[in-house]
Amino acid sequence: MIHDLKILNGTLELNFNEYTYFYTVTVPDDVSSLEFSYKLADDTYVEIKNNDLVEEENTVILDVYNVNDEATYTFLVYKNKIEDVSGIDNYMKSLEVESIDTLNLYKVQILAISIFLMLVLLFTFIFHRKKA
Repeated sequence: MIHDLKILNGTLELNFNEYTYFYTVTVPDDVSSLEFSYKLADDTYVEIKNNDLVEEENTVILDVYNVNDEATYTFLVYKNKIEDVSGIDNYMKSLEVESIDTLNLYKVQILAISIFLMLVLLFTFIFHRKKA
């Protein structure tokens, strides 16, 4: 029904897909309404609701319909938003590692040989039988 939708005066966080119905948009502070660019299939109509943007967070609804089908796209609009709203990056910030201590290769080799020798001694002690 609707193809190639673009926001002309803001940044759409995800590329538009006609089967994705929720989007996040970031706009400059001076934007008062979203400007859309899109292509419609024949006999398809669009109705835009709540397109008067106020401070901070806004929800703009785009209803697309024809005789046989209808779809509703929701755009969560943020003014002057600095960080991504719909991204995994916000959750990954707390997982960043500040420093990593690494073992040198020779330390790993010494540790492996030591463990091997201890296992050999342990099995020797456990399975050693006294001969008469």
